[in-house]
Amino acid sequence: MSGHSGLNMGRPAKRNMGWFSIRAMVPDDAVRVSEMAAALSAHEGQPPAPFSADDVIRWGFGDEKRYDGLIAVAEDTTIGYALYHDSFSVGLGTPGLHMLDLFVEDAARGRGVGRALIAELGRICTDRGGAWLTWQALPGNALAMDFYQTIGARRFVAANFELDRDGMANLQRAAPKRSED
Repeated sequence: MSGHSGLNMGRPAKRNMGWFSIRAMVPDDAVRVSEMAAALSAHEGQPPAPFSADDVIRWGFGDEKRYDGLIAVAEDTTIGYALYHDSFSVGLGTPGLHMLDLFVEDAARGRGVGRALIAELGRICTDRGGAWLTWQALPGNALAMDFYQTIGARRFVAANFELDRDGMANLQRAAPKRSED
């Protein structure tokens, strides 16, 4: 990670958006973020992600930091979040951001929260010298797919691939052995 802290890069710690605000994620948000991540999995028809409050703390803060987060709050209630990390495109020769997760509570959907979270990610990306923002959505998540179209996002043409833990282990076992010179 770059060590950037999103909203804290020369911006106010909290951005007022009218009826809600957006601020940088802090360790006290860990339980709520893990709850909303489980709600996102349920919304997508998936089992809950193994993403506990301890994981939010471990990977979102401190020595093992892998991502940053934004929190949307209305009347002291967390209503949404976005998790993201720095990335780089060799094809474009520019840095950018990759959004890992975006979630807005049902009661707050359609009221500008998701749009504001992504807009803030765009500001952070630009502040960091970036030129693009990417993310993935499950094709079956029609609500998300429609929302992303309405904000002007285009569907990326690349195919996504993944190797899970077992796949990586199998590949490593099958790869030529390294010499210890």
